[in-house]
Amino acid sequence: MTDSIVQVEIDRLLASIDGQVTSHARVVDALLDLRTAADDDVQFIAVIDESLRNVPGRTTVSTDWWKTQLKSFRLILDHEAPESQN
Repeated sequence: MTDSIVQVEIDRLLASIDGQVTSHARVVDALLDLRTAADDDVQFIAVIDESLRNVPGRTTVSTDWWKTQLKSFRLILDHEAPESQN
Protein backbone atom coordinates (compact mmCIF):
# COMPACT_ATOMS: atom_id res chain seq x y z
CA MET A 1 0.00 0.00 0.00
CA THR A 2 2.79 2.41 0.86
CA ASP A 3 4.42 1.75 -2.51
CA SER A 4 1.27 2.87 -4.32
CA ILE A 5 1.15 6.09 -2.29
CA VAL A 6 4.79 6.80 -3.13
CA GLN A 7 4.22 5.92 -6.80
CA VAL A 8 1.26 8.29 -7.02
CA GLU A 9 3.34 11.05 -5.42
CA ILE A 10 6.23 10.43 -7.82
CA ASP A 11 3.83 10.59 -10.78
CA ARG A 12 2.36 13.84 -9.42
CA LEU A 13 5.82 15.34 -9.00
CA LEU A 14 6.83 14.32 -12.53
CA ALA A 15 3.67 15.87 -13.95
CA SER A 16 4.31 19.13 -12.08
CA ILE A 17 7.81 19.68 -13.48
CA ASP A 18 7.94 22.76 -15.67
CA GLY A 19 10.81 24.75 -17.13
CA GLN A 20 14.56 24.15 -16.95
CA VAL A 21 15.09 24.75 -13.22
CA THR A 22 13.13 24.30 -10.03
CA SER A 23 13.56 25.52 -6.50
CA HIS A 24 16.20 23.71 -4.44
CA ALA A 25 13.94 23.95 -1.39
CA ARG A 26 11.02 22.47 -3.33
CA VAL A 27 13.13 19.48 -4.39
CA VAL A 28 14.40 18.89 -0.86
CA ASP A 29 10.86 19.16 0.55
CA ALA A 30 9.59 16.67 -2.03
CA LEU A 31 12.40 14.24 -1.25
CA LEU A 32 11.62 14.49 2.46
CA ASP A 33 7.92 13.88 1.75
CA LEU A 34 8.80 10.79 -0.30
CA ARG A 35 11.08 9.61 2.48
CA THR A 36 8.25 9.93 5.00
CA ALA A 37 5.78 8.17 2.69
CA ALA A 38 8.24 5.30 2.17
CA ASP A 39 7.45 4.29 5.75
CA ASP A 40 9.71 1.34 6.58
CA ASP A 41 11.19 0.54 3.14
CA VAL A 42 14.80 0.79 4.28
CA GLN A 43 16.31 0.27 0.81
CA PHE A 44 14.14 2.94 -0.79
CA ILE A 45 14.82 5.36 2.06
CA ALA A 46 18.56 4.81 1.50
CA VAL A 47 18.14 5.77 -2.17
CA ILE A 48 16.25 8.92 -1.21
CA ASP A 49 18.89 9.77 1.40
CA GLU A 50 21.57 9.47 -1.29
CA SER A 51 19.63 11.90 -3.48
CA LEU A 52 19.23 14.29 -0.55
CA ARG A 53 23.00 14.28 -0.05
CA ASN A 54 23.55 15.01 -3.74
CA VAL A 55 20.96 17.66 -4.59
CA PRO A 56 22.86 20.04 -6.87
CA GLY A 57 22.82 23.81 -6.64
CA ARG A 58 22.17 26.19 -3.81
CA THR A 59 18.94 27.85 -4.90
CA THR A 60 17.87 26.01 -8.05
CA VAL A 61 18.04 22.48 -9.40
CA SER A 62 18.05 21.43 -13.04
CA THR A 63 14.74 19.83 -13.91
CA ASP A 64 16.70 17.21 -15.87
CA TRP A 65 18.39 16.08 -12.64
CA TRP A 66 15.07 16.10 -10.80
CA LYS A 67 13.29 14.11 -13.53
CA THR A 68 16.10 11.56 -13.56
CA GLN A 69 15.83 11.08 -9.80
CA LEU A 70 12.06 10.68 -9.89
CA LYS A 71 12.16 8.26 -12.82
CA SER A 72 14.81 6.17 -11.11
CA PHE A 73 12.70 6.08 -7.93
CA ARG A 74 9.75 4.91 -10.00
CA LEU A 75 11.84 2.17 -11.62
CA ILE A 76 13.04 0.99 -8.22
CA LEU A 77 9.49 0.76 -6.93
CA ASP A 78 8.28 -0.98 -10.10
CA HIS A 79 11.13 -3.48 -9.74
CA GLU A 80 10.37 -4.11 -6.05
CA ALA A 81 6.62 -4.60 -6.52
CA PRO A 82 6.64 -8.16 -7.96
CA GLU A 83 9.05 -9.37 -5.29
CA SER A 84 6.88 -8.05 -2.48
CA GLN A 85 3.85 -9.96 -3.81
CA ASN A 86 5.58 -13.37 -3.48
